Amino acid sequence: MNNWLSKMPQKCWAYTALLIWAALSFMLLHKTSYGIEEGAAHALLLIWSITDNVVSPIVTLGVPDFRVLFLAPIGFLWTGDVLPAKLATILIMAIAAWAIHTWRLRSGEDESALLATGLLMISPLLLEQIDTISVAAFLLFSFALGAWTDQVYRESKKAFGGMFFSQLFLCFVAITLHPIGLAYPLALLWAWYKDPIDKKHQTYFFSGIGVSILLALVLTFGWSHLTWFANPIKSLASVLLGPASEDDFGAFHWIAGIGMLLVLPLVIWKQARSLWADLLGRTLLIGLVLGIFVGDAIFGIVALTTCLYWGLPVLLNKTTNLQGGFWSQRGFVVVLTFFLATTCMISSKLRYETLQTSSLSPRDSLIKLLAEDSGLFLTEEKSQDTPAKKSLRVASQWPALTMLACRCDALPLPPEAKDSDALYAMLQGISYMIFDPRDPANISLSRNLATMGAGKVETIVLEQGGIIVQVKPAQPAAPAQPTAPALKS
Repeated sequence: MNNWLSKMPQKCWAYTALLIWAALSFMLLHKTSYGIEEGAAHALLLIWSITDNVVSPIVTLGVPDFRVLFLAPIGFLWTGDVLPAKLATILIMAIAAWAIHTWRLRSGEDESALLATGLLMISPLLLEQIDTISVAAFLLFSFALGAWTDQVYRESKKAFGGMFFSQLFLCFVAITLHPIGLAYPLALLWAWYKDPIDKKHQTYFFSGIGVSILLALVLTFGWSHLTWFANPIKSLASVLLGPASEDDFGAFHWIAGIGMLLVLPLVIWKQARSLWADLLGRTLLIGLVLGIFVGDAIFGIVALTTCLYWGLPVLLNKTTNLQGGFWSQRGFVVVLTFFLATTCMISSKLRYETLQTSSLSPRDSLIKLLAEDSGLFLTEEKSQDTPAKKSLRVASQWPALTMLACRCDALPLPPEAKDSDALYAMLQGISYMIFDPRDPANISLSRNLATMGAGKVETIVLEQGGIIVQVKPAQPAAPAQPTAPALKS
């Protein structure tokens, strides 16, 4: 048995480990259609509409990001099911981790690359990003694949070859996914500015990357599903402790977030030369600078990747005294790895226990209430005048998620109106509105609804995640009574 195990290639062990990780990650995913990102729901609905030739208001939400490219095969094969899309995200993340690990092996960081890959893949934040079909896995995949394609292109030196257009396409894909995606084309531009093969190739890449950036920025329309200037400490804390709501964000989260915030610049300072000399490292470094203006979970994932793959070598490459005690033989690395792994596993255990109770976020609970309370909302009401059934139409702050959960027509919230009468005129044909009145973007909408006359709207549900408002149809104006002609004297 020992001889047979010793003869197994290392690749088989690696694939086995990735398979076990995928199975365990699947156990930590929601098995329902709730909880995914708005952008992911947008991409899936567009794929399903094309597959089944269904006319859908999803086209009114604009062009989705290029998650639609990765999820298209799954959407065509399993239409209407969210779970295969989550499995595809697990597969993409496994390939990305393998590619980053192999890339770091080229620098001779065998031991640190193995530890970093393991710690990255058990991070509670990464598992959360997979569960929500976030752009994190696809962005890391694009970064790693971009570094490999650049190396292959430089070795082949074929102008306008497949690797040339692949890099331009990856620039386009990365930018549509997230603002941090701009880091890859910027890092590539610097590489061809400082180390070009020749002047002709340099000109080709400058022109191609410039066109890719402009086209991607035009299509993204400012990353409409994104919230800018979030608190980066929250995303850094979720790396170890998992995402937390405002009420659950306590002292331990602040300690973890501030600790990560102190470690990150230390790693950058120690490894600045190594990071900037490596295309993947340069991409992550520029991504960190861009991510500061967003501060979301993607920034946390990029920070974690940088700290693990470039921070662990700082500790492991120190001179080891084999004759010394525990601390002289990398004892600190052992303790740190044990602490990080244990913390991540405890967070994953809490996540698993939460899944057993079928608890959802306040936003998803509100959408679920709209979708599943058939006795209150999604009844197919019959008109008093005609036997035709009335179609339900919802104006939502999260139109793609609402459409996915309710399987009804959902449109974005109406634009800002000058007064309540103008708003009510926009709402004709809308049955319900669902949104968060505490969101600063909805202040004008909440104010106009509050001043609207009686009998026009009615608040049906008021929850922590937001409110559901029923819009009453406008009453037809009463016909004017004819007046009798005046008699001539």
